[in-house]
Amino acid sequence: MDEVQNQVQILVDKNSKGKERDWRGRKISSLKLSEVFQSLDYKDTIVERVTSCAEALRFIKQPDGRLKLYQAFFCKNKLCQMCNWRRSMKYSYQTARIVDEAMKQQPKGRFIFLTLTVKNVEGSALNDTLTQLTKSFDRLFKRKKVQKNLIGYLRSIEVTYNEERKDYHPHIHVLLFMKSTYFKNADNYLTQEEWAELWAKSLKVHYVPMVDVRAVKDQGKGLHGAILETAKYPMKPFELSLENAQVVDDLYNGLYRKRQLGYGGLFKEIKKQLALDDAENGDLIHTTEDNEASDGTKIVAIWNANRQNYFIK
Repeated sequence: MDEVQNQVQILVDKNSKGKERDWRGRKISSLKLSEVFQSLDYKDTIVERVTSCAEALRFIKQPDGRLKLYQAFFCKNKLCQMCNWRRSMKYSYQTARIVDEAMKQQPKGRFIFLTLTVKNVEGSALNDTLTQLTKSFDRLFKRKKVQKNLIGYLRSIEVTYNEERKDYHPHIHVLLFMKSTYFKNADNYLTQEEWAELWAKSLKVHYVPMVDVRAVKDQGKGLHGAILETAKYPMKPFELSLENAQVVDDLYNGLYRKRQLGYGGLFKEIKKQLALDDAENGDLIHTTEDNEASDGTKIVAIWNANRQNYFIK
């Protein structure tokens, strides 16, 4: 029996809500990324790592039919959509755990969703801009009026590409956990204008940057939405093609050795207490606390380059 006859079953993996996980689409994206890296004459080691990302997926089939990943190789490249999907799941899960624990410890705390921006920049300036963005963020959160009522925060730096202008928009999403006293009077409360003014001073710029701040009024659905917005892995999918190679080059070099995710205050303490693995550079196989392989049938899905899909061996 030949290989094609052996590989008759296409991989179908669904999440707990019954939605199919798009392993195939993300694998195709990672292969496109490796092609672009190759066209840019990147090191063979980078090209090879991205090419071999998630080539073999080993699952345990649960009694209810769902699949649980227990072994795979992920390249961990910052532009790999496969790896960013895994990071996003892990970061969302960890953030939800941290927020739940923080609410238990500080039940009167209130949440604010904050977005901090800077002017768009050319690709050549992206790396330096991201360095300055992080330093400016640290300056902002050391300011007395911000510190005064702050319990904890999580932040993610996102970079989007403007197709029309051919430039990049770095910005920061922040979920703030504040004392209830923050909303009591002007001595504690910061208006949107005040946030923008403090952000401009922290950036050390002469323009007023766009800032969006809003209270999370619904501690259920609204808070969940704010967590997802902050905890999604901060690199939106973009068109991967040889024609778009410059964007790949700009983003790869711009994000090189940059930490995009961070916690502060009580959130940072809780993360340490819970001994949570690093979401950016850590294990991308186990995205939740359920790390132990449970009973079930072991199956292997192998990527077939000719047929452009995963097949069960």
